[in-house]
Formats: sequence, structure tokens, C-alpha cells
Amino acid sequence: MTETHRQDEAPTSDPPTSPAPTPAETSTTTTNEAPAPGGAPAERVAYQTGGLRLVLLVLGGLVVGLLGSWWLLGMILGIGLMIFLHELGHFVTAKWSGMKVTQFFIGFGPRIWSFQRGETEYGVKVLPVGAYVRVIGMNNLDEVDPADEARTYRQQSFPKRLLVVSAGSLAHFAQAFVLLVVLLGVVGVPGGSLTRAPSAGAAGFDITSVSADSPAREAGLRQGDRIVAVDGEDASRFDDLPAAISAHDVGDTVELTVKRAGDTRTLAATLGPRPEGIGGTPGSTFLGVVSRAFYPDKSLGVGGAIVAAPGETARFLGQSVTALAGVFSPNGLGDMTDNVTNARSDRAARDSGEQPSAATSDREQHRLLSIVGVVRLGAQIGEQEGPALLLLLFFEMNIFIGLFNMLPLPPLDGGHAAVAVYERVRSRPGRRYHADFTKLLPLTYAVVMGLVVLFVATLYLDFVNPLSLNG
Repeated sequence: MTETHRQDEAPTSDPPTSPAPTPAETSTTTTNEAPAPGGAPAERVAYQTGGLRLVLLVLGGLVVGLLGSWWLLGMILGIGLMIFLHELGHFVTAKWSGMKVTQFFIGFGPRIWSFQRGETEYGVKVLPVGAYVRVIGMNNLDEVDPADEARTYRQQSFPKRLLVVSAGSLAHFAQAFVLLVVLLGVVGVPGGSLTRAPSAGAAGFDITSVSADSPAREAGLRQGDRIVAVDGEDASRFDDLPAAISAHDVGDTVELTVKRAGDTRTLAATLGPRPEGIGGTPGSTFLGVVSRAFYPDKSLGVGGAIVAAPGETARFLGQSVTALAGVFSPNGLGDMTDNVTNARSDRAARDSGEQPSAATSDREQHRLLSIVGVVRLGAQIGEQEGPALLLLLFFEMNIFIGLFNMLPLPPLDGGHAAVAVYERVRSRPGRRYHADFTKLLPLTYAVVMGLVVLFVATLYLDFVNPLSLNG
């Protein structure tokens, strides 16, 4: 997130998503300040105090790992690195473009620790809900020293401005690309693809595992069984069983024709509701068998993964755009509102062992997670599933954040990009057009308020009715 403020005004307190600095930021320490007791310059005392706060922050992280979970600490550090690389993209491109960058901070609110190098102050703040790089002269409301005007964002060429504001999302897409290469080339994924369904295969459904406490287990299905028919209808291809099961309702009884060790037998299974956290739509019809016979984990090798990753990333981006549009559609926002309204009753029903209804499962598909929910879920994934699925989670997070950040709305980076494009269209040879940001302030405030509401709503959901791999 690139940010700016009027240098001749006292900055005001800001919510986590607001670009304005907090009262703790209203001045930077300088060597000509009045000396502190003992004769030490005020700057040195401030930095020593900041260093102590940094040590306390590190110790707090170690406590989280020792008393909580090392996976939890790993998630926090992983998200911190992801945010850092986002801002590093803005910082490096702004410096390369000749712009003046005065601050590079991780977090918002009061400083925990900072230091000055050249014209830029680097540091960490108390609220770990984002980060920012402060580039001078982002718009016509940002007053700067006339001597620095040539180094403002607004005076740079259109390609440089567009590069700087897009660099954060580009950094996320670069991270996603690297993670995808590792997943495809080293770890291996089912069928060697995240976006394409594996081949159906020519034989029936070979069971490689049966879920505990599932209808399949109660019916007597075992690992190694091959299901070849459902209710007497041929199921000779791999896709036939999932299609037949999804055509039934929860509570229906189906007859499964099974081949076992050369013998053919018929077993009856009463379908149940799909538990949460195992893939698919919670509450949908569920049998409880898994087959990896036709789509085993396949590693493409690093070279093959590099070749496949661009197409995989492009397809996943398309799927993510569709999903994001669904979340922010009228129906998606309505479902989000219902999730918040029914959070306590949904949690009570889950705690009592009641399976969610189809309507509840459908509306929870449009649920977003706060940073708290993501950290908690990621720690569970690490503990229960291992690092492979955690890499997949970070891949998906980078794609989502990269897309969301480029929505053409101020104060998101996509809003700055949209303004840059508009200014380019309105400009004429020899006459540079600069947008009047006072006209955008109402929209900016509305978007900020919307982001605050979204942040509070997702945080409320993640505390009252947290998602879990265990349902």
C-alpha cells in the first residue's frame, strides 16, 4: 500500500486500513532535539527504547511458539514476510523511478521500533494488519517541499507511476508463481494440476481409503474395493460414483455393487451429510470413500513446473476472479450478512453436533476470513496436514490479495492505478493532466468505511464461529 499525507498538517489517528499516520507518527526524531537526561540526544534515547520494544516483540513470538504452536508462529511470520515483500515491491520500484520514499513500516499505529537510513525511516508498528510505504506527492493534496517536487510520484511518467502502484500485487503474483513451482515440481499435487480435473479413467472407483464414522464404513466398504455400479446402474468410469451420489439426498439408501478380491457383492449404504473441513460442500450428500487410483500426487520436476506454472496461474486467476465477484455480488454480501447475524446460532448448532443445513452450507461459501482466522486455520493445516497444504494456502492467499488490492477503488493500489490511467487519457501533448483528489475523497472515505466494516465482520465471525478443519 503506497501512502501519503499533507506535510503541513498534523496527521490524525487512523483505523488499520487507513493511510493516515497515527499521533505517534506526527514527528520523527532528529539529532538536534533537546538532549535527554544524562546528555544523550533524544534520538538515541528513542531508538534505544524502540530496540527494547523490538526485543520484547521477539520474545513474545518465542512465547507463542513455546506455549502455543510453532505452526502458529510460522503462520504469523509467513504472513509478515508476504506483507513485507508486497511493500518491498512498492519501495524498490519507487526508488528505481527516482521517487522520494520517506517511510517503510510493517504494521499500523504507534511505533514499536524504527531506524533512519538516508531519507527513509524503516520500522515496525503495533497493529500487524498491514504495512505501507510512504511516497511523497501521491496526489494534488500532498504538499511537499518545492525542492522535492521533481521526485514526487505525481511528476513521474505514466509507466513509472503504474509500475509503482502495481508492484505490490505483482510481488504477490511472483510469490504465488514460486510457491506453485514448488508445489508442482517438488511436492506434487493430484494429477499434476491445481486447476484441471484429472482424467476420469476407464475403470471403476478403486477405494484407497474409507473415512472413519462414515456411511461407507458402516456399509462395510473397505480399502481395495472397486465400486462398479450404483443402484444397478453402471459406474464403470471413475466419475460415475460422485455423480450418482450427488444425485441423491442425505438419508437416501443406495445399493453399491462392489468387486472385492475377485468376488462381486452388493452393499447398502445410507448417505449422510458431508462434514466440514474435508473438501466439498458441507452438508451435501456424503458416502466417505476416497480414490487416488487415477490421480495420484504427481511431481512434474522443477523444469516441468516452470513450464506449467504460467498456464496454471492464469487459470487459477480466472477462477479467483469469478469467486471474488461472487463474494461481493448482492447474493454474496447478503450471505455474508446472514453469516454474521447467525454466527452464534451456527456455532451452537455445530457444538451440539448438528450438521449444517444445505442453506447454511451455501451461504458459508461466501465467507471471508480475517487475518486471525487465516492464522488459526493455517496453523491447523500445518499441524494436521503438513507443509504441503500450507504452501497451497499461501499460494491462494497471494492470488486473492493480489487481485483484491488491484480493485479500481481508492485507497487501494488499484484505485491509484485507475487514476493514473485516467490522467493519461486526459493528458495532451505538452499539457499534463492531474486529477483533483478532493473529488475522490467521498468515494475514498466510503471505501475505507466498507473495508473497516468488512474487517470487523470477519474478525467477529472468526472469534464467534471460527472455521476449523475438524468442523
